[in-house]
Amino acid sequence: MAQSQKALLHQMHINLENTLQAQLNQSLHFTSCMGVNVAINDEKHGVWLGSSGFSDLDANKPLDVNRSFYIYSITKTFVSVCLLRLAQDRLLNLDDPLTKWLPRMPFDDTVTLRRLLNHTSGVPSYTSLKDYLPAVCENPSVPWTHNKVAKLTCTGKLDFKPGEKWSYSNTGYMLLYEVIEAATSKSFAQALEDNVFSVLDLQNTYVAHDVDTKGVLTPGYCRYLNSERIMENVIPRYHPDWCATGLIASTPEEVVKFFDGLFSGKLLVSKQLEQMLTLVPTGTREPWYKKPCYGLGIMADPESKYGEKYGHGGDGPGYNLWAMHIPNFHGRKLTLAVFCNTSLIAHPYAMVNDLLRVLEAA
Repeated sequence: MAQSQKALLHQMHINLENTLQAQLNQSLHFTSCMGVNVAINDEKHGVWLGSSGFSDLDANKPLDVNRSFYIYSITKTFVSVCLLRLAQDRLLNLDDPLTKWLPRMPFDDTVTLRRLLNHTSGVPSYTSLKDYLPAVCENPSVPWTHNKVAKLTCTGKLDFKPGEKWSYSNTGYMLLYEVIEAATSKSFAQALEDNVFSVLDLQNTYVAHDVDTKGVLTPGYCRYLNSERIMENVIPRYHPDWCATGLIASTPEEVVKFFDGLFSGKLLVSKQLEQMLTLVPTGTREPWYKKPCYGLGIMADPESKYGEKYGHGGDGPGYNLWAMHIPNFHGRKLTLAVFCNTSLIAHPYAMVNDLLRVLEAA
C-alpha cells in the first residue's frame, strides 16, 4: 500500500519506517478518505515519506508517495512569510493601514496589515456568505473575481471593532494578496516565488491559477460539487481561483521543508519570526487544542502536551491537509505534514496524533 523514498539524507531506520507505515495503514481505516500522503522530518530519527490507501475510487491504484495537492489554507503561512520578508526589506510595515496600499477600500486606519494577518480585523469572510458554496457548486470552473468578492464583503461594515475579537477571514487574505502585488509591483505568484519558493528551492511548489486538466495534481474526492452528491474526482474541474486568497499547490515533502526553513531562520530574521509567533487567543473550542491561538498566518497551541505547537490546516474540494512543527518534541525538532486526497469534516488530527505516539516511543 505504500512506498518510501530511499534517496534522502538521514533516512529513518527501516524498523521505525515499518512501524510508522503500519500505524498509517491502521489510522486510515478510521479516516474517511481514499488515501493519504505523509512527510516527517524528525531531528533525531530522520526523514520519512509515506503513503497509504488509493488514488482511485475503485481502490485499484495505490496512492504514490509525495504527490502534489492544493494546500488550501496552508497557503496563508506562505503569504505571511512573504509579507514579513517585505517588512524585513522595508517595503511595507505590518502596522500600515490597509488603505495605504488599497486606497479604494472603505475601511479606516484601524484595519491594518497585522490585523488582517492574525484575523482580528473584523473584515467579513467571503466563505461565510450564504451564496458562496452554492456558486462554487453551480459553476466550479468559473470563479468569482476579486472585484466581486470585494463588492460583497468590503462594504465598510465590519463584523467587530478591529483588535477586539478574533474571527477567521478569507477576505482578509484576499486583501493581503493585493497588498503584496501593490508593494512589489509583481504578480502574487512571482512575489511568492521570489520571497519563498526560490529561497528554499521548492521546485514543486507554485501558485495555481488554472484548472488542473493535465493531471499534475493527485485526484481529490468530494461529494458537494455535484447536485447528486456523488463522490467524484473534482480536481479536473475545480478552479483554484475560487480561493481568492491565492492557492498554492505543493507536496508534503516541500511543505515540511518550508516549515523547517521557517523555524531554522532560512526565511525570516529572529525579530520577524518573533512577530509571526506573537499569538492571540481565538476564543474557540477545539478538541485537539488545549489553548487555540493564532499568530500571523499560523495556528498555534502554546500549551499542547508537547509544548509549543505551530502549523496550519487546509481544506477544500478534494483535499484535507494538516502541517505542523513542534520545536521541542522530547528535546528535538519535529515537522510533519499529512495530506488526505478526500474532503473531510475535520482535519486528520487523530491520524497525526497516532503518528506522534509512534515517534514519541521511538
